Formats: sequence, structure tokens, C-alpha cells
Amino acid sequence: MSIPHKLIFLKIINVICLIIQKSTIMSDNIDNKQIELDLIRMDKRLMDLETRMTSIDSKLTQVVDAILGNALTKQGGFVGEIEVMKAKIITLETKVEAQSDFKKRVIWTIGIIVATAIVLEYLTRLYSNLKT
Repeated sequence: MSIPHKLIFLKIINVICLIIQKSTIMSDNIDNKQIELDLIRMDKRLMDLETRMTSIDSKLTQVVDAILGNALTKQGGFVGEIEVMKAKIITLETKVEAQSDFKKRVIWTIGIIVATAIVLEYLTRLYSNLKT
């Protein structure tokens, strides 16, 4: 190869090296931009997830308050209502027992009165038959 050909060849190699460097730099810039975009997207997704978790947490708190009650507002929730219902059921059971006992007493009293009336009628007939 002659000297001008060598110079041209070296210049071509130099240009190729410059092109490779620029493409590497551009590739790095593109990669950096892509990484920045990915980070921005990931940050947005993270914020969305945090918002959703906060929403779920508040809803869960409402559900727990509805079931167990809230000490601040003095609301008993379902558990408190169940306790009230149990107390009412116990009261009703005692009232039903009292009514049942009263019913038994009335029935026995009527039975005793009827039996006494039958015995008195029998004695009256027996006495009237003896007189005649």
C-alpha cells in the first residue's frame, strides 16, 4: 500500500472509530433515557400502589369498626349488637318461663276447683239420697 492509501485507510479507520464512539455515547444516552423513563414509570406505579393500599387500609378499618365497634364513637358494632340481643333473649326466656309457670298454676287451680266441685256434687247427691 502506498502512503496516500495508508493515510486514507487510517482516516477511514479514524472515522469508523469516531462513529463507533458516537453510537456508543448515543446508545448510552438512549439507555439512560430509557432507564429514566422506567424509573419514572416505576415511581408512578409505586405511588398508585401506595394509594390503593391506603384505600384498602381505610376500608378495612371501617369493616373492623363495623364488626367490633369503635371505642371513640362508643358504637358497639355487630359484636355489641349481638351482646344486646343475647341480653334481650335471656330476658324473654325468663318471661316465657314465668308465663309457663303461671299457666301451670292456673291449670292446676282450675283442676282443683273442678275436682272439688265434682266431690261436692257427689257428696250432695249422696246426702240427698240418704235423706230420701
